[in-house]
Amino acid sequence: MPVLFFILISVFLGAAAQVLFKVGVQHLDGVVFDLQGFIRLGLSPFILTGLVSFAASFILWLKVLADVPLSYAYPMVSLGYVLVFLVSWLFLGESLPPLRILGLVLIIAGILAIARS
Repeated sequence: MPVLFFILISVFLGAAAQVLFKVGVQHLDGVVFDLQGFIRLGLSPFILTGLVSFAASFILWLKVLADVPLSYAYPMVSLGYVLVFLVSWLFLGESLPPLRILGLVLIIAGILAIARS
């Protein structure tokens, strides 16, 4: 399989993990970061699924790093910003200020430029 596939899956899983973490802490209604709070976090299905996604992303990322230059692969991580932005807007009801949209467009342009290099 082409390495770009592994990059995209790794980035997608990393972005999914961030969204799952956000949903997980929202469902806990105010997490206190003490022992009991960490136990509550550890028992949350959203947090646990996020951790599994994050671990899978990490393992795929190691495969990517073994195969391509870091200067090519790492900027692709920026695609995670795009995915998190879109999912946050579509499913979490977060806002879309114009300046943030402009930043998103610039990130996408940068990703495309690097992908073509």
